[in-house]
Amino acid sequence: MRILLSSKKVAGYPNIPTASDLGYKQGLFSTWFAIYGPSGLPEDVKKALIAAIEKTVKNPDLKAKLDKMGYVVDYRSPPEIKKLVAEEYEQAMAIAKRIELRK
Repeated sequence: MRILLSSKKVAGYPNIPTASDLGYKQGLFSTWFAIYGPSGLPEDVKKALIAAIEKTVKNPDLKAKLDKMGYVVDYRSPPEIKKLVAEEYEQAMAIAKRIELRK
């Protein structure tokens, strides 16, 4: 398999262009991971979990291992994840309407 383009630069593949490198305004949908907690989680627990997750994701040793596996490490805060989910939903709905999957 040959990678033709990516949404973001990937550490092990510096010569693979991104969609924006090729002049596309909209990036590609990609797989990403997030951690969610139950509704009503106490604020102090939420703060401790967010800090621990951010510290772990930004750990240089972990990042190096994930880079070797082709993952793009891009920590996003809870508000940023919420915004990303909303934006991707809107983009997907616009495409579905344009190709008449949804009205």
